[in-house]
Amino acid sequence: MRFSVLTLNLWNVNEPLAARTSALAAGLKVLRPDIVCLQEVARRQSALVAEACELPHVIDNGALSILSGTPIVRSHSAPLPEAPRDEPRQVLLAETLIEGRPLLVANTHLVWRLEMIAERKAQVGTLLAAIKRDTTKTRILCGDFNDDPDSPAVRLVLDSGAGFHDAYADCRPDNPGFTWSRKNPYVDPSMPRDQRIDYIFATGDLTPKDCSVVFDGNNGLDLASDHFGVFCNFEFR
Repeated sequence: MRFSVLTLNLWNVNEPLAARTSALAAGLKVLRPDIVCLQEVARRQSALVAEACELPHVIDNGALSILSGTPIVRSHSAPLPEAPRDEPRQVLLAETLIEGRPLLVANTHLVWRLEMIAERKAQVGTLLAAIKRDTTKTRILCGDFNDDPDSPAVRLVLDSGAGFHDAYADCRPDNPGFTWSRKNPYVDPSMPRDQRIDYIFATGDLTPKDCSVVFDGNNGLDLASDHFGVFCNFEFR
């Protein structure tokens, strides 16, 4: 069977909130994801997403949310190494069932300062350890990694032995897939360059059938954040 996953940094309640909320609700009704991972999310925003997508099962830890159309069997959070001048970071993990098949969903948001390359790699090492301790072997890891596809943090995800592959790169190897872009009016215009910093990673027993950047102003999906989202359809092998 197929199921779809959306990851999106929601930029919390920054203005223009009403316009962003309207774009988010309209876009969700088009995409209809089965699983949603949100970063920088307020609780009322989680409730809006749950209603728009008809996803009745929601867990959050104050900064991260996972929403699912199928029951969440269990969930927990694990803290990540702290970085100077940054907020506490975590990985949120939840197990759900897709037609009776267990699926572990992990959601995270890493330290954002561009120069903190080593700190992001250390945070990835800790979150991968938390994932590997889990007995569920079919896994998805989503989030705002604040780093490029060739960065040490992202390379660690792919080379860690956890079996993860980059769903967007698999589907669109010749497309940069920028999710943090100077084309987005909500982004600070002083940013030095466009980047792909939002990801959906999946283990090898899941095949990405198609993957796209969403909420980027294209295909009727208006801007809902200072980030674009990533949307992917998966199929069990």
